[in-house]
Amino acid sequence: MPMKKIAISLPQPVLETVDRLAAQRGESRSRTIATILSRVARAKRDRDITARIDALFADETIRAEQKRTADEFSEMQPWTGQEW
Repeated sequence: MPMKKIAISLPQPVLETVDRLAAQRGESRSRTIATILSRVARAKRDRDITARIDALFADETIRAEQKRTADEFSEMQPWTGQEW
């Protein structure tokens, strides 16, 4: 993946924490910051997806339809002893 250089300003205590973490992990400051930002972005995306799913299933009609479909599928396919 191509890298892009940026300049950021951090409070001294934050920078010291990042530097300690980078040293513990045996990686550069840039790599550590990139990893942290990537994880934060992924967590935000995951929370957004979960919120959308929760909103969808808050609709009683949709929840009931999904339950009905799952029950019908379960009756069609016995899972006992099945290997995945």
